[in-house]
Amino acid sequence: MTAYVIKPEGITPTTVLFSDIMELKYITQKNIDECHINITSADMYVEFKEYNQRMLDMQKRRRRFLRDCCGLWLVNLVALSAGLISAVLMSSKSVMFLLCILLAAVYLFFMVNYIGIRKIYSWKTGLVISVTGLALSLILIPMIIPFLALVIANPVLIHLMEKEDSSIRNETGYPHFTQLVGSFKSFVKDGEVYGVGDGVVYGAGLQSESAEQVPEDPFAKYRIRPENDMGMLADNDIYKE
Repeated sequence: MTAYVIKPEGITPTTVLFSDIMELKYITQKNIDECHINITSADMYVEFKEYNQRMLDMQKRRRRFLRDCCGLWLVNLVALSAGLISAVLMSSKSVMFLLCILLAAVYLFFMVNYIGIRKIYSWKTGLVISVTGLALSLILIPMIIPFLALVIANPVLIHLMEKEDSSIRNETGYPHFTQLVGSFKSFVKDGEVYGVGDGVVYGAGLQSESAEQVPEDPFAKYRIRPENDMGMLADNDIYKE
């Protein structure tokens, strides 16, 4: 598994028990909290792109977790609804139907409390709750088949949720994994002025000692890049003498 570690300047990094660790040299916790970073060097831009790609990958894995979570509650809703409908069709006694409703309500209370609110993503917890519901349903015949299905489905779905959640919970940006928005500024490397924008690092063809003292580029406003990536100053647009 790949993990991201923020490495403050001047602080010895703490050993983290994950393989293939990428140290974040430029992105700070403040950048992550604000979802924004000012990019002032090529190395920072590279880390910015790698970080956003990582967040995109984590978002995909988070969606798989949410898929399994939605599947869990949908299965429970369908199974319990089927049981209650069967209770209405099989019994003319209102007492039986009320007892089935009571069983479903108690079962949902524990499922919502432990899985939904406390977020105890343990298949054993789901199994215990489901088996308890099945045991109580032995006196309520219409609910036996639904709880038999839940005894199988709940542990499997909760196990998938726990497996996905445990693989991403220690990642930077958990649980939303929001990507950073970059503000691009000029920077100087070996005396040459560079800029960052439109997904590329480009040379401005200017010389300066610092990015704050970059001379004005008189042709910058003409560098328009349409979809075909041919600027207004392309060679085929200029009459050569």
